[in-house]
Formats: sequence, structure tokens, C-alpha cells
Amino acid sequence: MYSTPQHLPHSGKFLAPGRPLPPQQIARARQLLLGELKAMVADHGLRLETGGNPDESMFCQPGLSLSWLCDVAEAGLKRLARCFSADLIGGANVTRLDRAITLGHPRLPYRRALRIAAARGWRLTLGDDLTPEAQASLIRFCGLLPMQVLYLPGQPQPASLAPDRQGFSYLVPWGGQVVQAELPLPGAAGPAVCRFRSDRLLQFILGLADPANPREPGA
Repeated sequence: MYSTPQHLPHSGKFLAPGRPLPPQQIARARQLLLGELKAMVADHGLRLETGGNPDESMFCQPGLSLSWLCDVAEAGLKRLARCFSADLIGGANVTRLDRAITLGHPRLPYRRALRIAAARGWRLTLGDDLTPEAQASLIRFCGLLPMQVLYLPGQPQPASLAPDRQGFSYLVPWGGQVVQAELPLPGAAGPAVCRFRSDRLLQFILGLADPANPREPGA
């Protein structure tokens, strides 16, 4: 179910300390998020496009590097979080987001991410995509901070990523994967593609539970 300007994903549950927002404030928060996301991308000379899913947007651009994309994504996520004032989303949420703004966001190579997930009880092998449960475990391992899983040249990567591509997944508390980026390996052709999930970004900013409510084994 797609979110609309009036509501968030139907099965979202408010978890963060603070008060649930009325529909009018949720609509304002979503409008602010989408406007700032477009402005952030435009500041880098890129154009955000939307497709059939109104909660998903993307840009395509050749000639970008993985390290540049990782840095821009982290700076962009902090910029988005910084936009939301206490009068809009509540003081408790602003206080919670302050950690994500002031602290660095961990970056883990895919192989190490799998090892961490395995140590926490999730059975994944090289080539597997990270499940929502494994993503939640990685976020908790990183102290409930947003974090990136890197798919690096010459290193193992999930089977869903083409052999001539590299990239990263950006994971956030309560929202799961909010950004997915891939770009060609050195010497390969094709543009970088970066996808954003605005509904999951809003879940993170407002402290909403992921609909799947993933839990660690034994939690």
C-alpha cells in the first residue's frame, strides 16, 4: 500500500518517545521531505524522477564514483533530518534525530555485514540479500544509527546485483532500506542509479516501526 500525503504506511506503529502526529502534520512532514529531497538532488546538478510508485524516486547519472555517492547520501540524510523542527514532528523526535545528524554513519562491506548478521542468529550466505530482520540487527549493532552496506569492486556481493556493478544500501532505524545505489565497475558502461524511498525515510524521521516489525532471534 502506497502512502499518501494524508497518512503513513497503514501498518506503521508509533514507537519513538513522543506523540503520534495528526494527519495534517503528517501531510506537512511528507511535503517538506519531498521538497527537500528534490532540492538536495538538484544542488548536485541531478534531477529526481518518479515512476509508478509515488513513494519511490530515483536519479540516473553517468560518471559518478561510489565514494562520492556514499558521502552525498550521508550528507543528504543528515540534511533531511535537520529540516524537521520540533513544532512539526515533536521535540522528542528532534532529540532522537540529533544523534543521526551529529554522528558519523557506519559503513560495512557486504561480507562483514553478513558475518555480523550470522553472529546474531540470521542464516545468510554469500550472494544472499539482507532480509529485513538482518537489516534490523545490523542497525542495532551500529547503535541505532543509519548505516551503509557497501558492495565493493572485487569483493563478494549479493546475486541480485549485476556482476559489472558496485553500490550500497542505506539502512535506517524503523525504515529499513531507504536508499539503494548502484553504478558500473571501473571500465564498465552505464550510469549510476540511486533510488530513494520517501515513505521509509518518513518512518525513520517520525520514529515509526517497519510494518514487518523485525525482531532478533530470542528478542
